[in-house]
Amino acid sequence: MTAALETTTLSRSELIWPGMCGHNSLFAGQIGDWTWDAVGRLCGTDVLRAHNAAGRPTYLSFYYYRIRGSRRFHLRSPTFGDRLRITTGLFDFGSESVLALHRITPERGADVPLDLDEFYAGDGDGLYVENFNRWVTRGTAGSNEGLVRSSPVDFRHRHLPSLPERYNPRVACHRARTELSFVDEGLGHVPDGAELHVDYEVDAARDLNGVGLLYFASYFSIVDWALLRLWRGLGRSERSFLDRIVVDQQLCYLGNADAGCVVTASVRRWRAAGDESRELFNVVLRDRGTGRVLAVCTLTVLIGDAP
Repeated sequence: MTAALETTTLSRSELIWPGMCGHNSLFAGQIGDWTWDAVGRLCGTDVLRAHNAAGRPTYLSFYYYRIRGSRRFHLRSPTFGDRLRITTGLFDFGSESVLALHRITPERGADVPLDLDEFYAGDGDGLYVENFNRWVTRGTAGSNEGLVRSSPVDFRHRHLPSLPERYNPRVACHRARTELSFVDEGLGHVPDGAELHVDYEVDAARDLNGVGLLYFASYFSIVDWALLRLWRGLGRSERSFLDRIVVDQQLCYLGNADAGCVVTASVRRWRAAGDESRELFNVVLRDRGTGRVLAVCTLTVLIGDAP
């Protein structure tokens, strides 16, 4: 059930089914669907069949995706039969972009509007998800390279609130584009071990969405596939990989790819300065043939028994 708390915020109660969770990208994909649904409901746009002024299909693509949690409740916590409360707020970034903030908690109590300071502090017992999306269309028919910005004609956004500049996701995206990492070396984080390079071929039977684009949630799966190779190289088991707790994951999407494209994933581990309870992993995805950067992702993983 979904309800509007105001004209820019939605609250929903969701029962978790098998196709919405697991040790894969299913839950990340489900959150993305909630973003599309919120934009459709609050911005007057049919996001599933959106078209630009020239009549060409345009898609609400993911540019930046961040999900933060805790040891108590993280990306892979939701499982069969759980009921969650999702509060979603939209924010204005002009005619070509939109930001959705999701607060996801085990269902209890009454609906509470989003509080930005609480959201960005992330101190509650829930997941705090940022989806920064851009409207795009194909620059060349039949190709997933060279997507260009293109808004649908009926996209309404001026009624949405502005986000305080201190929370602007463009700052994080700029770091990802220029430094190919979200790791803040100014905090004293240091690389640990050699960088691993592994190749992944975009699978036509698994990785594309219904309109033939490399599905945004597939990037999560490719990142995890590459991370598992480094994980094994550290002498760790599959069981420990499944049991890992990712409390922060940032992913910036910089390009799309066609089926059969060979993606080189570069993976490096970092040590968190002064904190033995966590480690960071940075993953860069590139088109092996052209060197084009497709995505940058940094994960923060809890280790040991720290809270």
